[in-house]
Amino acid sequence: MMGSASQSSRRKHALNVLIVEDEALVAMDLEYMVEEAGHIPIAHADNLESTLKAVEDYRPDIALVDIQLSFGESGLEVAEQLKDRGIPVLFSTGNCPGEKGRPLALGCLHKPVVERSLRAALEAVEATMDGAELPSLPSSVHFY
Repeated sequence: MMGSASQSSRRKHALNVLIVEDEALVAMDLEYMVEEAGHIPIAHADNLESTLKAVEDYRPDIALVDIQLSFGESGLEVAEQLKDRGIPVLFSTGNCPGEKGRPLALGCLHKPVVERSLRAALEAVEATMDGAELPSLPSSVHFY
């Protein structure tokens, strides 16, 4: 019973989610899944410049960041800039960066992303922010 009460207290606060993805259809799918999980997709960016603009305008709670972005930019660079601004990152990519990503992000959500995995990842983000124990995660999600 105690676990469900603390879970419901976390669920009262929807996360403001920035989606950093250069493929428009993938970004739209992620936006839909974020909403279905009870959170708010506040903006979509496709490179470092648009990410930093979105951060100024919306101040996200978390960013879902692809590794390969427009103009040959790297999600690792985006993650580093977000970390410097105090915004947690969860990589959303087909090629998780492994140890290179560890200092920059909470973890990685493997593509193709399905709603169950995204929901579990966002619940784990909430738990991390609340200082709670991580819930069990599907194999397509891992935290560092």
